[in-house]
Amino acid sequence: MSVYQLLYVSGASGAVTEAEIEQILSSSRRNNAALGVTGMLLYSDGAFIQVLEGDEKTVKALARRISHDRRHRNYMVLCEQFAEERAFADWQMGFKRLDPQRAGDRAVFEATRPALEGRIATGDGGIMLETVTAFSRDFLRAA
Repeated sequence: MSVYQLLYVSGASGAVTEAEIEQILSSSRRNNAALGVTGMLLYSDGAFIQVLEGDEKTVKALARRISHDRRHRNYMVLCEQFAEERAFADWQMGFKRLDPQRAGDRAVFEATRPALEGRIATGDGGIMLETVTAFSRDFLRAA
C-alpha cells in the first residue's frame, strides 16, 4: 500500500511566538494522530516547510485547511507524490525551529549531501532529500 505525501512552504503572516508554535504543534499532533497523518515541520525566520503524509483524501483536505489558515501567507505546494512507505512514520508532527545563528542548527544544513543521504530515506525517489537540500541552501544564504 502506498502513502500520499505533500510538501508545502509558506510564510508566517506575522510574528510567531513560542507559545503559538507550541499550540500549533499540540493541536497538529492530536489531530494528525486521529487522522492517521504523519509528517514534519521546519520553521525558521518566518518561513514554514512541512511534509504531510497519509491517505490522499485526508492529506489534501488538511493541506486545504492549512492553506486557508490566517497564520500562513504565500502558501505553495512544492511536491505531491505517492511513496511505498512513510518518511516520517514515527512522528505525528516532528518539529525543528531553525536558527541561523545557532551553531548546531547551521551544522544540520552544512552537512554534505552524502551525509544527508544517510539520514533521509530516498524511497520516495529522493524528493524529500532534494527539498531539505534546497531548504538548506536558502537557510545558509539567509544567515
